[in-house]
Amino acid sequence: MAAVALVSAALMAGGAASSYAAQNTGTGTSGSRSESGTGARPGSQSAVSEWQGSDKGFAAARWASCTAAVNNPHWSKKGKSVIFKTRVSCQGNIAQVHVKVTGKLYRKSGSKWKAVAGSSETKVKATNGAGSTYYTPRPSGKKVNLDGTYQGKITVQITSPFPGTKGKASSKAVKVNTPGK
Repeated sequence: MAAVALVSAALMAGGAASSYAAQNTGTGTSGSRSESGTGARPGSQSAVSEWQGSDKGFAAARWASCTAAVNNPHWSKKGKSVIFKTRVSCQGNIAQVHVKVTGKLYRKSGSKWKAVAGSSETKVKATNGAGSTYYTPRPSGKKVNLDGTYQGKITVQITSPFPGTKGKASSKAVKVNTPGK
């Protein structure tokens, strides 16, 4: 099973009224921390979470937090390309948010990494915890069909109803063998 990297993007509007929001946003500051989570294999996952908010004295905070899990690049039989997937789920007290995921697929050439495909997609996400999948490259996008060492990198951000923090994550660098043409 593939390793996963996690990243969170959050947004706050109003004051930090709940203990969750107050603990994770700070007062008028932004912060980040690293933590490890449970993954497909012990020790195969890294996590980065970022929170941002402010305390403006409002009675209730409106918030949303989205988590993106980045899978390792692999050969897709259906897509006939090297791809990686990003799975996103959101929580919060705002009914829905727009989440933009920008992905880049890199291939190692000699000692340098070269971007060989990319994607940028915004989806409307309910904050009920249901997940959705973003593909890099997109199914109708560029086909990548060379053997090599690949790595996927993403940025994820809630763009609406208010811009949230921008999170970044990457997969492990993995060797991908493609079938002959």
